[in-house]
Amino acid sequence: MRDKINNILLGTLWLMVAALGACFWFNSQFGFNIFSTSHWKYLGYMQAAQNPVTPLFYISMIIAIFLTIYVLYLLLRPRIRKIPIPHRYTVHSNYTKNPEKTTTPAATKSPSTIQPPISVSVVSVPQPTKSESAPALQTQQIPEINLSRPPRLNLSVTPILHPTPVVQATPTHTPKTPQKTETNDWPQLREIFESAGYVIKPTPRIGGVQTSLFAIGINETIWIGAVGIKTSTLQSALDIINQVFADTLDDIIINVNGFVLSAPDSANPESPNILTFDTPSSLDKYMHEHENPPIPSDDDGNFDAFSSYISTVIEYLGKM
Repeated sequence: MRDKINNILLGTLWLMVAALGACFWFNSQFGFNIFSTSHWKYLGYMQAAQNPVTPLFYISMIIAIFLTIYVLYLLLRPRIRKIPIPHRYTVHSNYTKNPEKTTTPAATKSPSTIQPPISVSVVSVPQPTKSESAPALQTQQIPEINLSRPPRLNLSVTPILHPTPVVQATPTHTPKTPQKTETNDWPQLREIFESAGYVIKPTPRIGGVQTSLFAIGINETIWIGAVGIKTSTLQSALDIINQVFADTLDDIIINVNGFVLSAPDSANPESPNILTFDTPSSLDKYMHEHENPPIPSDDDGNFDAFSSYISTVIEYLGKM
């Protein structure tokens, strides 16, 4: 019973060590936390979108699983010990101790009459060897290995942060103009970019900033817009999404453009790279001057792959 408990403790200790080692390796090499559900979901989105993943990631995963199972087998496999049993040959004198020979007078007449008791005594010879080998087996005891219980390791699993749902206040009256609404749904912005030839995507919440428009075009072009916030606030959101692109893409440059409608710092923008517009009509005029070119005939599905990748990134940003 003690050996089984020792095997359970050894197996548990090895699984903890293997999990910590694998977690350290994947965090240091790929920035991937094996204990995070969001990271595994994001890996599944990348595989579903057929985005390239470095082969070293899969090789490391196979090696980690193989080493964990192989070392666990070495620790828990049964160890059979062969105990040599010595064979003892003893000779007993049956002629003096057998009472039947003293009472039978025919035993002294001829050698043929003596053979039957000899055969009986030969058959009875192995019986004492069995009785003697039993104590020999009992005296040879296998020493037990006393192992102390290892200290329990506290594994810190990275908590999954779910975005807090935004409770939208119901207006008491029907707004006459889009500028007076308190929601982030701006159908005028979507109509402006759709008329300019861009593809509209869902508006994610990036780093606490709720966007009002997310549109894509050819040549890996993205337009992200917001309403009523500072240009520096939108710039911080663009930095987050640019970091996601840098971590998941190799040698592919994505042109991210940002604009703010009715920005408080439109007179003196804190981030000059962010475009500012006072009214939707001025934005409409600007976008008609920068329309999205049509998809070329030799595209070979590149735009569809780019659109699928952006949808995956938007889902990932919504779960951060």
